[in-house]
Amino acid sequence: MAIPTFVDQVTLHVYGGHGGNGCASIHREKFKPLGGPDGGNGGDGGSVILRVDHGLTTLVAYHRQAHWRATSGQPGRGDHQNGARGEDVVLSVPNGTVVIDAETGDQIADLTADQTELVIAQGGRGGLGNAALASPARKAPGFALLGEEGQTRTITLELKVVADIGLVGLPSAGKSSLVAAISRARPKIADYPFTTLVPNLGVVVAGDTSFTVADVPGLIAGASEGRGLGFDFLRHIERCAAIVHVIDCATYQPGRDPITDLDVIEAELKAHGGLEDRPRLVALNKIDIPDAQQVADFAIGELRDRGLQVFPISTRSGQGLHELIYAMARLIAAQRAAQPPPPPARIILRPKPVDAQSAFAVAREGELWRVRGDKPERWVRQTDFSNAEAVGYLADRLHRIGIEDRLLELGAQPGDGVAIGGENAVIFDFAPQIDIGAEILSSRGQDQRLTGERPAAQRRREKDRAYHEESSELAEAGSDDDDA
Repeated sequence: MAIPTFVDQVTLHVYGGHGGNGCASIHREKFKPLGGPDGGNGGDGGSVILRVDHGLTTLVAYHRQAHWRATSGQPGRGDHQNGARGEDVVLSVPNGTVVIDAETGDQIADLTADQTELVIAQGGRGGLGNAALASPARKAPGFALLGEEGQTRTITLELKVVADIGLVGLPSAGKSSLVAAISRARPKIADYPFTTLVPNLGVVVAGDTSFTVADVPGLIAGASEGRGLGFDFLRHIERCAAIVHVIDCATYQPGRDPITDLDVIEAELKAHGGLEDRPRLVALNKIDIPDAQQVADFAIGELRDRGLQVFPISTRSGQGLHELIYAMARLIAAQRAAQPPPPPARIILRPKPVDAQSAFAVAREGELWRVRGDKPERWVRQTDFSNAEAVGYLADRLHRIGIEDRLLELGAQPGDGVAIGGENAVIFDFAPQIDIGAEILSSRGQDQRLTGERPAAQRRREKDRAYHEESSELAEAGSDDDDA
């Protein structure tokens, strides 16, 4: 099976690399039994990036390979060694590629500048090691954070040729011959009836103006409804600043004449939509044939009565091409002059609100309380639920941003189910943080075995016990004095 030479629409599945897990490690050295945490961070996962390459004109490189995956980050190690970052995957695409979310149909980006880059699947962030999690209150964490999963997306790439002039017409009207006659492009041309299967691009220079011309193949009656090949290529004229109708004046097919051919193509352009404001030129081709010259002479008057600029031409002899080229150049020069200058490139910073409660939302769903938000959902994904200390650290983080307070405001009771996330949510039994002064062994997320510190409640109990013992001794001493 032969590989096609031109592909202008593909669907890709892209996967960002996973972030590496952080490392939980304690420095061990002779005569240093408690050397402190030294676990390194996990490396970030690689991303899938789209990059515009001006030298490409087709998406054929992705015709056979639809899945692209960046590499994952490496886990952290002891002795403060961070994991290596995953390698990015860069996909080169032609200028004029439109990126669409295949699941929702929304347009993500329109890549029309050389070397433009778009991160289409972000790699996951690496998890923090216990050295990065250490703090004055948690001097030796016995846990680390897990790396995040990379972003997964299904996208559709559509190529829309970036050209100044679009040549439209019925098959065998001479569009490819016109491109070859006015530029250095060399499309396939034959002396038998056939239709071009791929758009052809050519660069034309007229005086001080340089512009590109695209041959849009395959337009026939009903092309906008899917007939023939024109439906697949109508998108390629959406970016053109002007349209040139190339009409075959030498056809012998019954029911064909320049006026009818023009009306057929205009009907398809109207059905496609969005092209009404483009200026039109008409090129009556093949006038080197005597009968064709007569047909052109009959049609010129009616076409000009419609307000169209008409140019009888012959791509074989070159007759009329000079006038047509400079008419195209005038249209393009006027269109470029009418466009405002591009604004200077600048970076716009939009800080997010600092209100903690804007980072999450809580809603009642049946028997559960549902918590949604980037922060809490990300924290849950980073937590190793096989480690009790890591679960305690997660509870402290959720409490700090006000989730427990919000649940209490909405009427949540201890023991209620609380789900954090969407389909793959983690469900907890609601247990609000115990007030200071209650009987607790230690703060959540803190391991007293590593810190060597006694919890505050334990210190209070020992102080109370000492006070009562001292009081008892004084009372006994007083009773002995009374007996004496």
